[in-house]
Amino acid sequence: HLMIKNPLGWIQRREEESAKTIAQIHKEAAKEARRGSSSGGMNKSMSSSNIRRQSSSNDVLSIARSSSKPNVDSEGFTEIGRTGGFGRSQSLGNFTRTDSKTNLKKAEKTRVASGGSFAAFNDVGSGSKKDSQKTKSKDVLPDVDEKKASSVAKVYKSPEECGKKTKNYLKEYFVGGDTDDVVLSLHELIGAGSDGSIDRGATVVNNGVLMVLEMKADNVDKFISVITRCFAEEKIEAQAIVNGLNDPLEFLSDIAIDAPLATSHMVSIVSKMIEVGAVKFDFLLDSPEYFRTDCGAAQFGCKVLKKLGGDAVESKANLDIIEKLMTDGDKELYPSGAKDMLC
Repeated sequence: HLMIKNPLGWIQRREEESAKTIAQIHKEAAKEARRGSSSGGMNKSMSSSNIRRQSSSNDVLSIARSSSKPNVDSEGFTEIGRTGGFGRSQSLGNFTRTDSKTNLKKAEKTRVASGGSFAAFNDVGSGSKKDSQKTKSKDVLPDVDEKKASSVAKVYKSPEECGKKTKNYLKEYFVGGDTDDVVLSLHELIGAGSDGSIDRGATVVNNGVLMVLEMKADNVDKFISVITRCFAEEKIEAQAIVNGLNDPLEFLSDIAIDAPLATSHMVSIVSKMIEVGAVKFDFLLDSPEYFRTDCGAAQFGCKVLKKLGGDAVESKANLDIIEKLMTDGDKELYPSGAKDMLC
């Protein structure tokens, strides 16, 4: 054990530790507790004026100063108390109560206000939708000719392109196509009733006739059925058919050189068009000049009348047309006129 010299003599620096009873231990513990509580009370002391000043100014910092004197323990050591330092104010005024009714009301107002800024747009949008729906329900569309509207909106191909398409459609149809399909395809090409439909229809007839004149009779009959159906369903105009027959008539003699059945096929086509009312017999009077002067128009007319048969042969109007078609050479060969030529 260390010894400390005292003027009165040597004394022990620390008390010699020895076994203690339970009562002694409790006694010392109580002593230490009292000492700690007295020290803590002095460290936490603060003037009431500072507290009031701190609460009123909402100051968040305070200085806790200790006014207690240093303590010396039983062993001779000096205890130095800690200063309070800076502490956060515990004033109720410095705390924001998020659950207060006032703040809840403010929050609600804020949400309403912020929502209101967008609500203006929402109201306008919803209002415009409702208005548009009401307008749609109240609007009454004027009567529109669907046929004319579709023809105006659609852009049709040129007559030359229609001629090429016609050949392709007919080739597919002759191989084994469906009549409904080819009629619909030609209808879409021609667009009967729209601007330029007569020129497009004439091209369809022209290219179709020139193609079948060099084919078998079966294909000629198929072509005739397609054109007559288009005419019956008003998918092609009568004038388009008349115009479409002009070129085949003009070049008939030349085509017949390589296709001997061309004239017979042309007679079948013309007679059928007259029969269904697409053309009249007197259209031959306005046929191309070359056909009337050099291609035996009168003889061709007689063949058409024979194909029609019945009253067509005996009709005086038809006989007069044959007379007008006869050239000087025809009149020399048939002095009795059209009747003689028919016989």
